[in-house]
Amino acid sequence: MPLNNVKRPDLCVKTQYIAPPKGLYSTLPSVSGLVNQSMPMIAMFLRNKFIAWFALIQCIHYYLNTDEEEVEKNKTKENASPLDQSPLIKVLMSTVGLITCYLNLAFPQADLPPPKKPVNVETVVQETEVPITTK
Repeated sequence: MPLNNVKRPDLCVKTQYIAPPKGLYSTLPSVSGLVNQSMPMIAMFLRNKFIAWFALIQCIHYYLNTDEEEVEKNKTKENASPLDQSPLIKVLMSTVGLITCYLNLAFPQADLPPPKKPVNVETVVQETEVPITTK
């Protein structure tokens, strides 16, 4: 009988989940909250598609990793930070920033007219001079 026989009940060990300890940085407002809030705005003002996609991916990552119990706890706090928005609002803002960057596809801007030929001032003055005749 081989040693790695999983059918033997004496070799089975029940797994117990142990929650990781709360660290120092879990209670403090993180820098990622500030970045998640400001990146969609930066993408909207600069109309930079790379920043807009980065903001969307980062907000979705934040949304997937947010603990619902901490969100509810932050809502009931008296001294809640204004950076503590719900993760869904952050995802919505980054989506709006991405749509703003691609707004030129729906509403294209008119092309600029071609630049005019530069005017030489000396030739204009010579053409407009009137000869003085004396009688």
